[in-house]
Amino acid sequence: MPPESAKESPTRHLIVQATRSLVSQYGEEKVTVVDVARSLGMSHANVYRFFRSKAEILDAVMDEWLADVEGFIKSVAARPGTVPERLEAVTLAIYRRRRSKYEKDPKMFLAFRKVIEARPDAIAKRKKALFDVFREIFEQGIESGVFAPIDAVDAAMLFEDATASFVHPLSIPRHPSAPREERLKRVIHVLIAGLSARV
Repeated sequence: MPPESAKESPTRHLIVQATRSLVSQYGEEKVTVVDVARSLGMSHANVYRFFRSKAEILDAVMDEWLADVEGFIKSVAARPGTVPERLEAVTLAIYRRRRSKYEKDPKMFLAFRKVIEARPDAIAKRKKALFDVFREIFEQGIESGVFAPIDAVDAAMLFEDATASFVHPLSIPRHPSAPREERLKRVIHVLIAGLSARV
């Protein structure tokens, strides 16, 4: 792509922000590159200097959104507390943030779901970053003796699989929020108890 498409470009950032705003208002299917260009007072040809397609702009929107989530989750994981407390805090933070996004900005959330379904490669690096947060917490728990001496990657995969039906973006709209969070807490507690070291 041309030099103008560099991620630090102010114009590129404006295009991403404008797209995010339009998708939130009208939904992903109704927004076109021409709409984005018009909202910024530029030609659609200028937008194509930075992005090859609407799909690529949406990828950038989702990447920026996930980067925000990633930073937030890392900050939660770094808070004081025991390993089990931080595992629960991180998992609940992911669930609550996604639930809140769905309730407050449903059109953007649905656009996010479509990108996940159609272009999983576009969010793969962000998904790995969140997985690594869990892996690192498990590593700390194993090293400190809180958890049994198991493989941290296997433990993180087990934890991710067991909580996916609660926190995965594709499952969020299917369930009411209040009882769902309580069930998630019970699952977390059972997982932690099952993985804990026996004295």
